[in-house]
Amino acid sequence: MAADGEKGTDLKPLIGTDEATIDSKGRILLGKKKRDRLGETFAMAIGELGCICAYPESRWQERLDEINRYDPINQGRQQYARLFFGYADDEMSCDTQGRVVIPQKLRELGKLTEKVLLVGCYDHLEVWDPEEYDQYCMYPDTYGKERREAMEKAYNKMKG
Repeated sequence: MAADGEKGTDLKPLIGTDEATIDSKGRILLGKKKRDRLGETFAMAIGELGCICAYPESRWQERLDEINRYDPINQGRQQYARLFFGYADDEMSCDTQGRVVIPQKLRELGKLTEKVLLVGCYDHLEVWDPEEYDQYCMYPDTYGKERREAMEKAYNKMKG
């Protein structure tokens, strides 16, 4: 990650798709490459499509910084922050075996049960229920439309 504070200078992309299983404690095993690229600590939030997104610390900080540029009484900022950060969790890390617990509420919102797909999306990792991911792939323009439109509307309102 960008140790010198410059945006993305050391960012190694999160790429590829892996399968994983959620154990009885809500943990998934991340492969070494994905763990290394997420970094020691990272954040998770529900994404605009309804999947769970894991962000390296530097990318998460960029999201925080962007929102902080707008006045706290800006209604768009308030709406967007609620939608994006409302179920987020930060300072997450993997245990010594490479597992991370996906918080219960995020598992519920992302419809995650036993099997999941870990999809690298360059600057973040998406965690999908396989059936939901298939639906997204079949209908990318309409999948998750309500949530996506609500987030986009709040974001645009925030930016003015």
